[in-house]
Amino acid sequence: MSTEKRPLRADAERNRQAIICAAGSVLAQEGSEVTLEHIADVAGVGVGTIYRRFSSVEELMGVVLEEKMRRYAERTEQAAMQAETQPWEAFRDYVMFILEQQAIDAAFSDVLLSSRSGTELFRTELTRAFDASVQLVECAREAGAIRADFHHSDLLLLQHAARGLRGTQRIAPLAWKRFGEYMLQAFHEAGAEPLTPPSRIWARTLAAGNP
Repeated sequence: MSTEKRPLRADAERNRQAIICAAGSVLAQEGSEVTLEHIADVAGVGVGTIYRRFSSVEELMGVVLEEKMRRYAERTEQAAMQAETQPWEAFRDYVMFILEQQAIDAAFSDVLLSSRSGTELFRTELTRAFDASVQLVECAREAGAIRADFHHSDLLLLQHAARGLRGTQRIAPLAWKRFGEYMLQAFHEAGAEPLTPPSRIWARTLAAGNP
């Protein structure tokens, strides 16, 4: 009995890995608005096969991006710690890290901007990263490394704008980098004119400590 079942288990594992591999590629290129049927087609497995293992795109995305979300939270915490001694370098490198990750992984970009998407793990790691990013911004601002009127929600503006660059990847793969360099200059130097205040909803969200 056990000898007969081993090939089935091996086949099942191969199918699972094929699905995860295909999902990683599809999600990175197309974002979270894809179907399990499309991923099954890319993986070369039947629709029934993928549905037996994953009930939704969100569940599959949770497996594919689980490690990446952990690394994202860890990287944010590292930036917050570095900001205590190197505020500008920490802030600058973190901004470029976020923009690069958004450029190379559309699904990560989608999850980053929606606290309601993804799994419970996603939301946990998003909260962890949010708390660290608040500390990073506070350190950088208090040290004078970024302009005094920089608000934490300006990072959210940056991420939303970067998401809009998704369509430029093929013809301008480094557009995210040029955009980031522009924005870092704007964040670094105080402008001649006052800024429009940040959204009151975003300000309340920050005060409440919610991502």
